[in-house]
Amino acid sequence: MEWTLPLQPQEIDRLVRWRRHLHAEPELSLAEFDTQAYLRQELTQLGIAATAVAGTGLMAVLGPATATKVLLLRADMDALPIQEQTDVPFASRRPGCMHACGHDTHMAVLLAVAARLKAAEADLPLRVVLCLQPGEENGRGAPKMIAEGALDGRWCGDSALQVQAALGLHIWSPLPTGVVSACAGPVMASVDDFRTVVKGRGGHGALPHQAVDAVVAACGVVQALQTLASRRIDPLDPVVVTVGSIHGGTTYNVIAEEVELHGTVRSFSTDLADRLPTWLPEVAQQAAAAYGATAETQYQRYTIALHNDAAMAALVGAVAEQTPGVAGVDRQLRMMAGEDFAYFAAQVPSCFFFVGCGGPDAAPHHSPRFRVDEAALPVAAAVMLRSVLAWAEQKGG
Repeated sequence: MEWTLPLQPQEIDRLVRWRRHLHAEPELSLAEFDTQAYLRQELTQLGIAATAVAGTGLMAVLGPATATKVLLLRADMDALPIQEQTDVPFASRRPGCMHACGHDTHMAVLLAVAARLKAAEADLPLRVVLCLQPGEENGRGAPKMIAEGALDGRWCGDSALQVQAALGLHIWSPLPTGVVSACAGPVMASVDDFRTVVKGRGGHGALPHQAVDAVVAACGVVQALQTLASRRIDPLDPVVVTVGSIHGGTTYNVIAEEVELHGTVRSFSTDLADRLPTWLPEVAQQAAAAYGATAETQYQRYTIALHNDAAMAALVGAVAEQTPGVAGVDRQLRMMAGEDFAYFAAQVPSCFFFVGCGGPDAAPHHSPRFRVDEAALPVAAAVMLRSVLAWAEQKGG
């Protein structure tokens, strides 16, 4: 079908223009007001009516109303609280805010896909739900979208609009430009947050026997937490426990009475993720008690692990192998970073795939020097478009 042909030069130019505008005007999670307005404007110019969902999100639907197959395409919208340190002419114009993870490219690619789908709307063998989602970085956007009916048509009052499958993508700087990764099973980890307050008894730095040193106890807690991965959990079951922040004490000659630890836990296994909120506070308390201190932990779960449906991942991988411009197909990439597309994948068969935009020497995601090789953008759009058609045909379209 013509709507799956490679993007033409004028389409690529427009795709890059969209991306650069969005990159220059980043906004933080659930505050994507200008981003929403710009996307609505561009969709309107394409002849696509969009509806606000979850505050700053947008949704639209394309395809014949009589089509029974429904596929959701999702792109995230939010940026990060990072001061950009690149010299590109379209660098962020908003101090302390940067698209340092590539969400600007995801939105631009979805606009390009939407433009092609709209041009062929009468001939589409399915209905396609466009989901521009806010708040991915804080893990709150996808649940909000789903709660407002993203998967069941409540957002537009169409009870027949029942999403049967979903696709999402992420450009990825460690992969060479144009390499596509579509991996079955666990792809990205659950994201948990914990804060542990270790309490001792303050005193004079020269008289430690009269005090309970919260700093020493906190160090014991940090060390003990690493045994969750090394001794309590099956080594074949990946888990990461990171203490990223330690705060305590007031000066050099005073034994601290209280120290706060702030960290994150990542895992793939659903069963393990359910146990960790109990295990981690227990280990922290037991370790602190060995020093005569106490440890009180607040544990919060942000994002569940992202598991790709095997059939959907196989479909995207097979499509990528036949897509012009794809430099190679990987089926092994997994990481302990989190992604709230996981909530869509938990509801319907889904594939979240990666498109390389750099290489081994590229700046990592969330870096102030993060860059995107824009040659990856038409590759991402092509794989998405062809996957839409492949899914429709696989389902009898």
